Amino acid sequence: MMVAWSLVAHPARAGEYDPDSTDWQGMARFAELVRRQSGELHVVDELDWSRVHPEDVLVVVYPTRALDSENFAAFLVDGGRLLLADDFGGGAGLMERLSLQRLEPLPEALPHHNFVGGEPEWPRHVTRGRHPLLVEVEEVISNVPALLLNQGGPVVAFDEGAGLVYDMTLGEGRAVVVSDPSLWINAMLPVADNERLAVNSVDYLCEPVGEGCRVWLVHGDFDTRHGYRRRGSGDGAEGAVVARIERINERVRHIFKELAQTELLYFLGLLLSLGSVSYLATVLPWRRSRRLSEFVQRERHELAPPQTEFDWNVARFSRLDRSINQALPMAILKEVFEEIFLDALGLWPSTSKTRPPIDVVAREFDARYSGRFPDAERGRRRKRVQDFLSLLAGVPTRHRVFLESDIHYSAGDLARFYQQAHEILGWMGKEADYERRTRQHHKPQLAARRGG
Repeated sequence: MMVAWSLVAHPARAGEYDPDSTDWQGMARFAELVRRQSGELHVVDELDWSRVHPEDVLVVVYPTRALDSENFAAFLVDGGRLLLADDFGGGAGLMERLSLQRLEPLPEALPHHNFVGGEPEWPRHVTRGRHPLLVEVEEVISNVPALLLNQGGPVVAFDEGAGLVYDMTLGEGRAVVVSDPSLWINAMLPVADNERLAVNSVDYLCEPVGEGCRVWLVHGDFDTRHGYRRRGSGDGAEGAVVARIERINERVRHIFKELAQTELLYFLGLLLSLGSVSYLATVLPWRRSRRLSEFVQRERHELAPPQTEFDWNVARFSRLDRSINQALPMAILKEVFEEIFLDALGLWPSTSKTRPPIDVVAREFDARYSGRFPDAERGRRRKRVQDFLSLLAGVPTRHRVFLESDIHYSAGDLARFYQQAHEILGWMGKEADYERRTRQHHKPQLAARRGG
């Protein structure tokens, strides 16, 4: 791992993102991954728009020329799908078209605290929430990334705001935008869960998964040919209207740049802008483009805005039905039980990833606490412990309760959980400690249940 760190301590240059190269800075592994997941990959040095269809996926990695935002936007509006990975290249204009602002701070100025080895060039991004891109993705490691800003929430974020990965929509299309193309190079792809993020990105853009799709991959200093022809564009009249609108918009932008010179220009510019908007609203059908992250847009639509992030999580956490969700008390009881139980077996402190498998832990319990009982009773207790530990594994930890809103426990679940934990710790002589440490968390819920 440290070899990779020393090799890629700076952003790679455009020529180093070669999809055919097996060197550390190449993308042969990523290209093979895309080919495997999609079923059809075309790596080209020239993007011929006349061959691109709305059902295709475009993968653009660190373009060194400014991208033609109009062709890409038309492709997305038609339902096309795009994976754009760029930090300091020519993708900023297209990102702006997707309502994303790109910032390029020095590594020391990143709004982040968690780094590999304390090195600011290597941010560690711990994922939170639910999204198709985050399936089995717990941590992503980037290398000297840029920042992305948008009013919607990012899929992968920095600690103090801004995003590394956004899921955006424009018209009928979908775009996954990544502010660090080095995630996909050979040396970085196997790091943390970067490869899983790449797999999820291709699957997400190639939906429905399993049916395959055609992918065009371009990188660096690639050429383009022709222009994207909108589906159902007919004789080009629609394109002419769009061009006229763009010219008017450009004039309006120019006017606003001059507003600060005099108050007279300010008011004239304001009147002219309002007149242009009124004219366009009268003669053209308008429909506001949806440019928020699709996942965030859908979640927000189901809730009553405005809300803080905490309120948003609470609403998601409690909306499954009108009964009270006891997931948080369950998580607390789990936390206390694990500490007491595993400490008695000499396995604390530990995490679910470092401690032995459940059957091994159950056998250790049997050896220490059931030796004086007949075989039948020993077997019953060992199975009881093993079943309870399996149940315990499905209960979220306290800090993930609000993120895993599909988890729901009733007061009855809480009562059964407490009784089983109390029984097992009673066999170990630890029930008094458990009772003392959990009384405040389980008694109110049990009393309410009996009263109901």
